[in-house]
Amino acid sequence: MVQQPVQGQDSAASAQPPEKIHLPRTSESEPLKKIRHTTSHVMAMAVQKLFPKAQVTIGPWIENGFYYDFDHPEPFTEKDLKAIQKEMVKIVNRKLPVTREEVSREEAERRIREINEPYKLEILEGLQEPITIYHLGDQWWDLCAGPHVANTGDINPKAIELENVAGAYWRGDASKAQLQRIYGTAWQTPEQLQEYKRRKEEALKRDHRKLGKELGLFIFADPVGPGLPLWTPKGTVLRSLLEDFLKQEQIKRGYLPVVTPHIARVDLFKTSGHWQKYKEDMFPMMAEDAEAAVAEQGFVLKPMNCPFHIQIYKSELRSYRELPLRLAEFGTVYRYEQSGPRTAGCRIPQRRGFNPVRV
Repeated sequence: MVQQPVQGQDSAASAQPPEKIHLPRTSESEPLKKIRHTTSHVMAMAVQKLFPKAQVTIGPWIENGFYYDFDHPEPFTEKDLKAIQKEMVKIVNRKLPVTREEVSREEAERRIREINEPYKLEILEGLQEPITIYHLGDQWWDLCAGPHVANTGDINPKAIELENVAGAYWRGDASKAQLQRIYGTAWQTPEQLQEYKRRKEEALKRDHRKLGKELGLFIFADPVGPGLPLWTPKGTVLRSLLEDFLKQEQIKRGYLPVVTPHIARVDLFKTSGHWQKYKEDMFPMMAEDAEAAVAEQGFVLKPMNCPFHIQIYKSELRSYRELPLRLAEFGTVYRYEQSGPRTAGCRIPQRRGFNPVRV
């Protein structure tokens, strides 16, 4: 006797939601870290095979993939990326061993000069011993501390993809050579890659620059500068409503509102350490004259609100019974920093956000 399936049983099973695919960050997965680091080397090897004039600089893993910076006279195109990825698959399928070698500084310099890679010489100057080199088979190598997979066959060729090309300055310094940064991603399975691409597409639909324009909330204008939004009346009303809501929630949680200036003496940020550690990422000092500039006596736009809040705390004697003292500010801070190579090295000089401080 053949048992008939219960009506609706198959449809109920098929209606089950698909299993969620986990996409770990590189820092959360040692196997993924090795895969992505080695894939960046595979990409560099492929680039130099197809474009012999290209010189490599650095190629680390990042949280969602990897990149490599190249000095190449011609800009890489979408067609080039497809050719590079095709060559990468060939390298992966050859299952080249990935081997580590320790060499002396002198030997490393000799080998670098042989292949005429000036960027590697500069990298070598900043390395501490032991100096390590990682080889892909016997055909390509780079200065590297690792980690890497045992051989290129440990990389799934169906789980890697080159994403885009962007501009990047050597050592992040706008006065130095402009390079081309190729971004890519690599996963352990093709399913992870497909899920990653799906999430990227969803994120693009929600890009604040796209939504801000479509909803009429804010605009960006070239005469004003990159990263500097101009809020429309509609956007300003919405922003005010959100800030009012957040301020009430902060008060409920014991945070007291404060307002501080947009500029301060350099001395304030010397005390906090910002000037010594992050001077290059701060806007230039405004000094009355050359003598004041030499003596570092002047004002700067604030990169953080915290030093101001500390001054409020220090303004009177306080009892331990008052602690913790919670101060909060919707303040605008200014950072003279690169917005990231994805936006071709533009500066984003202004950021606005909720800065909570506990003293």
